[in-house]
Amino acid sequence: MSWANTLVEHLMLRDLRKQFRRVCWVGDLPDFPANQPLILYTNHHSFYDGYLIWLMAQRLLNRPVLTWMEEWDRFPFFGASGALPFPPDDAKRRAATLRHTARLFREKPETLLFYFPEGKLHRPEEGILPFDGEVLVRLNRLFPAACWWPFGIHVTWWGEALPTALLGGGRPHPQATGAEHAQLEAVWHTVRSAAPENTRVLLEGHASPNESWNLSFLRRFFAPS
Repeated sequence: MSWANTLVEHLMLRDLRKQFRRVCWVGDLPDFPANQPLILYTNHHSFYDGYLIWLMAQRLLNRPVLTWMEEWDRFPFFGASGALPFPPDDAKRRAATLRHTARLFREKPETLLFYFPEGKLHRPEEGILPFDGEVLVRLNRLFPAACWWPFGIHVTWWGEALPTALLGGGRPHPQATGAEHAQLEAVWHTVRSAAPENTRVLLEGHASPNESWNLSFLRRFFAPS
């Protein structure tokens, strides 16, 4: 692991601990075919979605992650953690990224590519935005060896100062069919409705002062007269 990769991963973990009270996994982890690339497609409601997927891949799957990033030129240091440039106004660079992805899938079949089919970050109140399933079918033709995995992310509040991030995956399928919107929507609804007792913690964040401080010794100074 290069120093740049180590630094970026350290900063990502720091940010996750700072922004979330905890990160939890919902349900069981499915079995994946051995030595097969994995394309994870998910909703995009939080700035930290990519960080959360990276954490899950490290803690549960032990897979290297890969993603396509429109704003790579603004934040090139994310290249150390698997981000590849995918500028909307440069078809040649997008094509180069697709070729690089195909090569990585051949050389490192344990690679996980995460993909946001909605195409933009948006409010969770909007649910899963419509997207063209044929785009995923075309990607399937480019990467026929890959397995597809619907994945849900939901940020919620469990009565603490910081939110809890919930992650969960549905049943993997061998190819994209164009029906992925319904599969993604079902997984997301399952994740967002999970009860705390049906989750397991992947990362503990920082506790807020109200969880750890006890100032009861001051009560005599503030008691009503």
